[in-house]
Amino acid sequence: MRRLARRLHRYLLLIVGVQMLLWSVSGLYMVWFDIHYIHGDHFMKSSPALSSLSTVNVGFDEIVARYPDAKSIVLGSVGEMPVYRLTLTSKTHLISGLSGDVIQPLSDKQAAAIAMSRSSRSYEVDNVTLLGENEEDSPVGQRGRPLWRVEFKGALAPTFYVSQDTGTVEYIRHAPWQVFDWLWRLHIMDYQEGEDVSNTLLVSMTIIGLLAALAGLLLLPYSFSSSRKAAD
Repeated sequence: MRRLARRLHRYLLLIVGVQMLLWSVSGLYMVWFDIHYIHGDHFMKSSPALSSLSTVNVGFDEIVARYPDAKSIVLGSVGEMPVYRLTLTSKTHLISGLSGDVIQPLSDKQAAAIAMSRSSRSYEVDNVTLLGENEEDSPVGQRGRPLWRVEFKGALAPTFYVSQDTGTVEYIRHAPWQVFDWLWRLHIMDYQEGEDVSNTLLVSMTIIGLLAALAGLLLLPYSFSSSRKAAD
């Protein structure tokens, strides 16, 4: 029994040992850094408040009367312009709070201006590209798409993702987030999508690790016995 437990413990650890090290390193990184820092919240100013309700020429009641089927209506701003963010079915539209007109999808220049105005630091825009609804090869999800990807100059500068329809900053990506993303994939052993936390590989390695730990527990009494004999 002792020999079998020792062999199991040894060979199972050879299989799962590297992954256990990766679990430890990735887990340490994920608990060491605050999740708000990883999300890049420190790069963005708080939401701008409207300077005065008098700047809104079209009242809330009028918008409700025009769009009775709206699921939600939120008064906000894009830059210094008051807007209503109006959701119909699954689509969100911008309505000008000055004229009541529907605002067309934002241009790349407008998206860059929004990103610069919301950034808590002074950056120079390097590149602006449109991320479509069906483009999967990206570090962001589907929320707010289509999105303008506003990249700032600098190796450590963040990238802002601004919704073309609503003008809101939906995501911020920067170097620590990229490290977090790769460590998360290593942690859950889903190296493609990084989403499946119950994949076969992860479950298998977890079972092997558990068996290795149980084999180690079986060896504990023998270790204590050997220590006592050595002491005598």
